[in-house]
Amino acid sequence: MLTDLVEKYLMRPKRLRKAIQAVVHENDELLRILKEHEENDTPTNLTWAEGDRWYGWTYNPVNKRFYFDDIGNESLMGLWEDQWAREAEVNGSM
Repeated sequence: MLTDLVEKYLMRPKRLRKAIQAVVHENDELLRILKEHEENDTPTNLTWAEGDRWYGWTYNPVNKRFYFDDIGNESLMGLWEDQWAREAEVNGSM
């Protein structure tokens, strides 16, 4: 009932309807990719630069925790060296 109302009155212009459907399909694809990563024990991480600092986060599937580097590093290599040291500490390799 509600979906019929939305389709008939709010999504009447074809271009708007197509744009909304495209966003919904993109979100479905993103959710599929995230679920695939959760099911496979693949490492998940992200790094980015803000100004002259590098930041990042990593997901540890064993502990089911996210680790955030919100202090930042001066170089991308420094960020990854910190990450590798953290993983070694968590895994008991140090």
